[in-house]
Amino acid sequence: MIAAPVFLYALWLGGWFFAVMLVLISMIIQLEIINMLDKQSLHARKIMALLLGVPVMMMAIHPEISWLIILAVLLLILVTEVFHDHSEGWKHLLTTLSVGIMVPALFSGLLVLRNFGDNMTGFILAFTLVVMVWSNDIFAFAGGKTMGRHRLAPKISPAKTVEGFVWGFLGCFLALGLCMILIPGFPLDLKTAIPFALLTGLFGPAGDLSESKLKRASGIKDSSGLMPGHGGLYDRFDAVLFSAPAAAVYFSILHYFSIL
Repeated sequence: MIAAPVFLYALWLGGWFFAVMLVLISMIIQLEIINMLDKQSLHARKIMALLLGVPVMMMAIHPEISWLIILAVLLLILVTEVFHDHSEGWKHLLTTLSVGIMVPALFSGLLVLRNFGDNMTGFILAFTLVVMVWSNDIFAFAGGKTMGRHRLAPKISPAKTVEGFVWGFLGCFLALGLCMILIPGFPLDLKTAIPFALLTGLFGPAGDLSESKLKRASGIKDSSGLMPGHGGLYDRFDAVLFSAPAAAVYFSILHYFSIL
């Protein structure tokens, strides 16, 4: 699939190239979520949600100017909704704000991670996270298919099992170990690397279950038909949306206490 190499190349380049790619991915995921919410009679203002999402994500690299833009867009959304003649205007407003803020805010964690430390450190950490997420998905699927007996969250996603969840953790640690061995100058020691894998193994599946819950409520199988056979971008990045900000918070705490 060509999308993965393109994404990894953008991750390697970093800077504005990667930031713009994340903004575009975030916009597509926002549209997919808006379409899902429409099926639940929760209607968001598409243009307003997308406009709000851009400065929300840019808070990760240019907080001062981004905050001013967020205020301006919020005022625009509020004023527009006040004069919109609809009995459920406040429901639309809250849906617009939720979609406009949630996805880009979570996705900005990957941008924070890519810009952590020097250029190479940021790339290695972000790359390792993505590899762990992919490995978690593969191992969880294989482990669940071959050994799955106990359902993890039957009301949300009946196919997911406790055994698959455990195998997903093993996949995270395997991917982390390979990255530590194969990547020269890996910036983490064992004490700081293990929690990184634990967070990814925990929050990645949580992001997956979150999307499954939304799709189940919307009565659909895939977030969209953007990639036939693979679903939409939300299907591809659901685990990253939760694990990236968790990792960003973790490494920011380590940096604050001068541990990393």
